[in-house]
Amino acid sequence: MKEKTIVSTVTLAASLISYFYAKETAKDVVPYVMIGGFIGAVIGEVVVGVISNKDENN
Repeated sequence: MKEKTIVSTVTLAASLISYFYAKETAKDVVPYVMIGGFIGAVIGEVVVGVISNKDENN
């Protein structure tokens, strides 16, 4: 799987989770989606780093 696809998928998932959390708690959704997207991008980059590091060691 390509690195870009992994990061985009994790970012989208985190953004959607934050959106639904904000809607459920009746808060403004924009800050939650922005923070969720940022956290998702960081997590996606970490996952890609771990996967590529594992591939290099084999």
